Amino acid sequence: MSLFLAAVALGAAEAAPAELPRLEVSATPIVRTEVFTKDGAEMWQVGREQLALQNSRDLQGALRRVPGVTISRYSPVGSYGGAQGGSIYVRGLGTARPGGDLRIMMDGAPRGSGVWSHPLLDSLPVEFLEEVSVQKSPHPAHLADAFAGVEMRTRRRREEGYEAETDLAYGRYGSFFTSLSAGVKEGIIDGYGGLAYKRSQGLRVHSDAQAADAFGRVGIDLSETANLNFLYTHTESRTEDPGPTGLPPPRLDRFDLGTDLYSVRFELNEDFLEGESILYFEHGAIAWHKDHLSDGNLMSPAGDADTTWLNFGTRHRYTAHLAGAWDVTGALDVMSERGHTANTREDNHRRVFGFKGQMLNISGYGGTSYAWRMGAWTLTPAIGARVYHHTIYSDESAPTGSLTLDYDEKVTAFVTASRAVHYPGIYTRAVSPTFAREAIDAETMNYLSTGLRFHPFEDWQASVSFFRRETDNQVERTTLGYLNVGEQRAHGVETSAQWDPFENLSFFGSLCYTCAETHPASRLPEWTATLAATWKPFEWLSLTLDGQYIGAMRSYSVRMPTPAATQKKLDDGILVNFRAGVPFSLGERLTGEAYVALENLTGTHYEYYPGYPIGGMMWTIGCRLNW
Repeated sequence: MSLFLAAVALGAAEAAPAELPRLEVSATPIVRTEVFTKDGAEMWQVGREQLALQNSRDLQGALRRVPGVTISRYSPVGSYGGAQGGSIYVRGLGTARPGGDLRIMMDGAPRGSGVWSHPLLDSLPVEFLEEVSVQKSPHPAHLADAFAGVEMRTRRRREEGYEAETDLAYGRYGSFFTSLSAGVKEGIIDGYGGLAYKRSQGLRVHSDAQAADAFGRVGIDLSETANLNFLYTHTESRTEDPGPTGLPPPRLDRFDLGTDLYSVRFELNEDFLEGESILYFEHGAIAWHKDHLSDGNLMSPAGDADTTWLNFGTRHRYTAHLAGAWDVTGALDVMSERGHTANTREDNHRRVFGFKGQMLNISGYGGTSYAWRMGAWTLTPAIGARVYHHTIYSDESAPTGSLTLDYDEKVTAFVTASRAVHYPGIYTRAVSPTFAREAIDAETMNYLSTGLRFHPFEDWQASVSFFRRETDNQVERTTLGYLNVGEQRAHGVETSAQWDPFENLSFFGSLCYTCAETHPASRLPEWTATLAATWKPFEWLSLTLDGQYIGAMRSYSVRMPTPAATQKKLDDGILVNFRAGVPFSLGERLTGEAYVALENLTGTHYEYYPGYPIGGMMWTIGCRLNW
């Protein structure tokens, strides 16, 4: 199937020039906007324009410059999902494996393996996305069973007519990227589809990776305010682990992944009622070829760790607008995870470990807000709570409250407090003795934040926010199995600014400081900073330059025995990236852009994960055609 998708995508890229809206060069190169919702959630949105300007080929590339976000990566292509080769961390959240305290969703459907319960980034293609948003606050109205979240929204044609886009690029380390997507809307029917393929030899021996993806959407307008969509996403990937530097390359260590996601989505946008209902179904399979079946035990035999899962559920969230200023929100999430895993020795094909299980998590949210308007001022208090019922763990509750003060949409001040709940995954029960297994329960977080957002003029805006979180009952691996023995206290401040002095020039900058009050803390650098600019000096040239500073931090794998004691330090580093594009036109309908992108322009030696250097400068040259 991978070869078929690659052939189709490549052939289409060569034979079918296509179009989508041309890039707005004046758009900020890092994020589209920062949003403080009326009920107190903090979100950063990365749009389609930023995905192109950052030459994003995966979710890490799309979000790694967002303030407060760090990543890990083994190679230019592929996220080795077996250990911690490909991950996203939001203020240090997302380190839990197995069991993801960071929830990633695609068009409202949770994505993650049903046994390990954490996201697998190779099942999340970015080539078909319209927008990615990062929710840094654990607001229970928008998130269920998570401390932070990432929402991926795929493309949809909303206006009459058609559009298409194809991208073809080649880069260092034998890296190859191609994608094709097209959308159409005719009357009440709309559709979108796409194919993508990418591969790379990697910068070291035994680091080859490839991925092939397909996406399809069919929608129908039930009325001017209601739409029904069917979506399908298929992914296949194969990623090799080169192992830490200084050691002989592995013989087997390879992670093969395949997923199919089906979802049906109903959207409503009436004046008095808006929201959505989602029904989803995901099947996935992992074939993990390992030099050592037991993580961290070099004496264990070689073999295969095979996992299959079936996740399904339904999610509903609606807001009623009453009397013009009073909003009432209700949400219901029913999420089922089930699957089985087995370890089989290579030499005698004997099964040495196996486990299967299923968990059902039902949660409901209710909340309300009221907007008091006093001239140009609007004061909005909001309260709400989510309650959980779990088939294995204890029932929990997650209340929230916020207060927002807005002046003519130019200055916004907010304060919000939330409690969040995250349940451990299936696998934690599989590898723990009975007494430890029965003692495991939900992790909880108390979160408080306050901030200001300024947008006094069209050409500049700025924001600053302060946060503090307290995580209790954190599940960690011990010599007795997984237990709720961890805790984490952290506080920090984030600030950002965007300035557009001219129509063809845009600047963005951010600074994030985080202090871990309890140690050790993995993936939580004290300082991170980003500076970026886009400039179009001529009609035929657009330039993007960005630099990121990542402070020193600790990193460890939660699967290792006593992981907190075996953590390693990652040094700080400055990464500079550059992109130049030459737009062109071939008639009225066919436009395009030839581009070159340089990552790690200065050749900085840096490691996203101990023993896995990113290599020198990564160059990519390509061409995008729009129809």
